[in-house]
Amino acid sequence: MEEAFQLALDSVPFLLKGAYYTVILSLGGMFFGLVMGFGLALMRLSRFKLVSWIARIYVSFFRGTPLLVQLFVIYYGLPQLGLELDPLPAALIGFSLNMAAYACEILRAAISSIERGQWEAAASIGMT
Repeated sequence: MEEAFQLALDSVPFLLKGAYYTVILSLGGMFFGLVMGFGLALMRLSRFKLVSWIARIYVSFFRGTPLLVQLFVIYYGLPQLGLELDPLPAALIGFSLNMAAYACEILRAAISSIERGQWEAAASIGMT
């Protein structure tokens, strides 16, 4: 029993380090994903067909492939092309790219749900 308790105590620093990386990757992925997702949502709503299609293809690709496959391609595939990344930045890039695709659709739907009259009302009171 004491050995198991000692093993658990010895594992605490590793668990805390893992929790730290989990928080960093989660918050970083959400932040960068939302920023990129907002840009992609604006691209999807663009009047220019080429810009809209680029965003649509991006969203279809990243929502249509599993996140684990994307992470494997970023970490193991990019070195084949000469771009070697450390594990933490590779994971952050993968999470951000994936989050951006989902955030794009959420934000695009939110912007599209605002009726034209609401846009006109906002413009009439000086909101731009």
